[in-house]
Amino acid sequence: MLKPNSVIKVNTQLDAFFANWLLFLRPFHQMTDRQIDFASKLLKHRHRLSKVILNEAALNEQVFGPTVRQAVVEECGITMAFYRVLLRDLTKHKFIVDGAINPRYIPKVVEGAKSFSLMLYFEFKEDAEKQGVR
Repeated sequence: MLKPNSVIKVNTQLDAFFANWLLFLRPFHQMTDRQIDFASKLLKHRHRLSKVILNEAALNEQVFGPTVRQAVVEECGITMAFYRVLLRDLTKHKFIVDGAINPRYIPKVVEGAKSFSLMLYFEFKEDAEKQGVR
């Protein structure tokens, strides 16, 4: 494993972590602040449910079920119609794929861990001209 060249510490609470996570990943999904807030609530509820529901299909069903839907509507202060609009928007941004949250946006938070580490790996490519490719 490579030793990191640079480390940045971000202090947060678990509830705020999911919004921070999605803000950091914004270049990959291009969601607005409102969409990120909404998506972070879905991730938070998914994380809490994943502690007791181990079956992925059942977990996805619960995340998009009526209990979580009502909780997210209340937390975000939105109407049910706007909830559906935001779900459609998240599908367009590929945050939701095939009726589930895209696994690439689900952080692997370890139960009981006091921190979460993310390693970015930048691979430097030589210019095509230096490689003899034109």
